Amino acid sequence: MADDSSIQMKTEPAVRRGVGAIGIGMQLVDVLASGGAMKLKDIAAAAGLPPPKAHRYLTSLADAGMVFQADRSGPYELGPMALRVGVASLARHDVIQTACDALPDLRDQIRATCFVSGWGDRGPVILRWEDSQRPVTVVVKVGSSMPVLTSATGRAFLAFLPPAQLGGLVAEEMLRHDRLNSQDRIDALADETRRNGVGHVDGDFQAGIASLAAPLFSPLRQISGVVTALGRVGEFDSQPDGAVAQALLDFAQRVSGTGS
Repeated sequence: MADDSSIQMKTEPAVRRGVGAIGIGMQLVDVLASGGAMKLKDIAAAAGLPPPKAHRYLTSLADAGMVFQADRSGPYELGPMALRVGVASLARHDVIQTACDALPDLRDQIRATCFVSGWGDRGPVILRWEDSQRPVTVVVKVGSSMPVLTSATGRAFLAFLPPAQLGGLVAEEMLRHDRLNSQDRIDALADETRRNGVGHVDGDFQAGIASLAAPLFSPLRQISGVVTALGRVGEFDSQPDGAVAQALLDFAQRVSGTGS
């Protein structure tokens, strides 16, 4: 018969023990996720680690595809595995996955480059990209974060995302702009976007590139993501009441389940 001590040992809750090395590795990944491409010394300083120790962890993370370094003296950035994990997390909402799956059809319909974005801790993050037969040269790619105030994608989030979820991003961007530097102007921009139903820019984010963006809503009418189309200024119909804008709105309604 078991004594009281053995019974007590079996009934006590198990103590959760983790692997410290994994925690340190994820800390380094988080530094890169927040700061973008960084040199080893900067990553180590941000993580509070000696550079040699940070280098050992980064080497293992690179072997696993979580970080990437183009050359031995260059900066580190998030690797393909980290991007896949991030995309899977942001795409947890069915509406985003549905939009990503249907994106090639939209690209073919409007004959323009299209992408789908979700909301990350540093603003909109590109999850899926489809080039048209007339590709344009842009400064973003899958995994890139977009500005809130000067991109059509960001303006769609600005207009429909609860202000609390925007955090301090809008205030940070306001400091860098002469034109969008007051709350009244930001509010007017959000109101205009809501009236149009789409975000709209002509060269604001990247010279020569125009774009339109429509919000994707969850069944509870909360914004889950944004679908964006873009092209060269003068060739792309960027009018908020134009044919491309209407196609984006129709697409957003279909994948959100709010269309007819």
